[in-house]
Amino acid sequence: MAICATCGTTLIFGGVKDGKKRYCNKKCYEADEFNRMADTIPDEVVEQVAKKIHDSNCPKCEGPGPVEIHHSFSIYSVIVFTSWKTNENLVCKRCASKQQAVDLLGSLLLGWWGFPFGLIMTPIQIIRNIISLGKNPGPQGPSDNLKQYARLMIASNEMEE
Repeated sequence: MAICATCGTTLIFGGVKDGKKRYCNKKCYEADEFNRMADTIPDEVVEQVAKKIHDSNCPKCEGPGPVEIHHSFSIYSVIVFTSWKTNENLVCKRCASKQQAVDLLGSLLLGWWGFPFGLIMTPIQIIRNIISLGKNPGPQGPSDNLKQYARLMIASNEMEE
């Protein structure tokens, strides 16, 4: 059993195989061309770009870094409709904490009002924000998420040329 690298569909058998990746069909295989191209970028190049991003000023407040990919989690509900999401922010820890606090407060106020998922997912999103608020990536270097962001940014620039 495998997961399609493009759409996430569970594959019991069949599909298209390319190295370690599997796709449910040719359409998904072709749609993943960008990611396959990004995988060919040497790790040393990715590391250099990620380090440069990490050591730069925050793109949001222009304050000192380190800059990192931070996550915040939000949810809102209206009777039978509930929407929750994970937000990725390329910012300094200070800006990340502000966004996590805003999403935490918004989830506290707007998450509970849907049945059944509002009642189920709101505590989860609140806890995830609290955990994220407590995380401090520190100056040790770029995370794997930031390296992947750098890899995709390089690939995007190469495709434009």
